[in-house]
Amino acid sequence: MCDWKWVIKICAAVKASWIWLWSLGPREKVATTAFEKLHMSMRTTVKCRFAAADRLKNYARFSFFTTTVLSLGLILIPLIQNSQVKLSVAPSVLNMMQIFLAVAVLVFSVVIGTAKYELRAELLTECGNRLKELIREMNRLKGTEAEQKPGELERLEKEYSRITTDVENHARVDYRRAWLDMRNDYFLTGIPRLRFLVVTYWYSFYPYLIPLILICMEIMFVTDMLGVTKLMPEAFRSTTD
Repeated sequence: MCDWKWVIKICAAVKASWIWLWSLGPREKVATTAFEKLHMSMRTTVKCRFAAADRLKNYARFSFFTTTVLSLGLILIPLIQNSQVKLSVAPSVLNMMQIFLAVAVLVFSVVIGTAKYELRAELLTECGNRLKELIREMNRLKGTEAEQKPGELERLEKEYSRITTDVENHARVDYRRAWLDMRNDYFLTGIPRLRFLVVTYWYSFYPYLIPLILICMEIMFVTDMLGVTKLMPEAFRSTTD
């Protein structure tokens, strides 16, 4: 009899592991009432708004960093060119690179100015804070007679709609981040969670791809120009080399 108990326990553990590995259970918390559904929707929206604000702030910081690095390269190249240092790059290529960096700095400056990352992030943060106040009000109403009143729920829904429509909506990547953070409300485990995590981080990373490529190109050009590396094609090199 004892052996059968162990077999049952092992089978139950294997079944639980299989369910966890492929996330075969419920994917999100079940809300039984309209009040709970609205409460969960608000908490998810708050997470998304704060995630969107962080994303925009990071874009702003990295765009500013990219502009700074490209500007330093734009200053450094002519200074080295006018010095007595022997260069491994043809003068025409140096002039071409200076023009390219100047255009890149101009483009990133325009992008930062027109995108208004800081202002948008501030508005999203303010929206999240106002929703948090509404959630605290709902928490006070939980378990009271006011929770059952249709008029009270309608008032909360209107207030929620008014707050969220005042600012821009969050992006899909922000909703994905909320899914990953809210473990008590969204249940994603095993391989599906790993796949979801990889896709989410890719969506978060790819806007930084072009600035990173430009920074790497500039570093590669400067090191090749000084003869430290030889990463560029031979056509870019000085004929006197």
